[in-house]
Amino acid sequence: MGLLARLDAVSAHLESISQEVAQLRREVERAEDGGGEDSSSRGSLAAVVSFLALSPSIEEDQLLNTILRCAMHATGARGAGLTLFDRQKQRLVFRAAIGDGAEGVIGYEVPLEGSMHGLAFATGEIQVATPLHKEIEQVTGAEFRNVLVAPLLADGEPVGTLSAVNKEGSDTFTTQDMEAYKLFSDLAALVVRQRIREQQLRKWMEGQPVDLPTRLHAVSVDEREQQLMQLADKIASLAKRREGTVETMIQILDAMS
Repeated sequence: MGLLARLDAVSAHLESISQEVAQLRREVERAEDGGGEDSSSRGSLAAVVSFLALSPSIEEDQLLNTILRCAMHATGARGAGLTLFDRQKQRLVFRAAIGDGAEGVIGYEVPLEGSMHGLAFATGEIQVATPLHKEIEQVTGAEFRNVLVAPLLADGEPVGTLSAVNKEGSDTFTTQDMEAYKLFSDLAALVVRQRIREQQLRKWMEGQPVDLPTRLHAVSVDEREQQLMQLADKIASLAKRREGTVETMIQILDAMS
């Protein structure tokens, strides 16, 4: 299958996901309009959560790995990787990788300073050069001659990086490689954003505290959405301690509507 055919397949898959999520959302809205938190409504919400669990983790996400593979072949690279920003550690952490250096790199933390990944993340621009951070070679047992790093931008803000290493038959990646990688990084950012939102939704539905990052773009929610999610979390926490909390809240909302 050629590169364009692979891109068409990825695009079709994303469109299919979007359509099914929209259909499930309509079903949930109809169930809620039918009256209260009955078993049908809860069943529909459970179906949404089940559907959104498209993969157990980003590391095992087949769609992201397909994007990495296409990006690697499009630029003639021998390896590709994806990092996400860990706000607590203030580092970029490898979450997916294929090809050169993929063995043992998952979980490796790249510093923001003194690395091409950190530079791409900080500037929001694609970086092409010889690697600055060489310690990763000791961890992976691979040699990296050159690297291309594109920022993962969600709603215009960086959430991680997408990289390519070891350009075949050349000492550096070309301008055309940079343009192609920008397209792949945009696509990967959309998938990553959706996966993070799925994780937050699943945690909320399971009654776990939702750990909203300071950088709201990391889960692609605006301030109002953040407030709503925090309110829902507080209601869920109160309901565990006091019986009748949900019913009381429904009555309050009905009186306000």
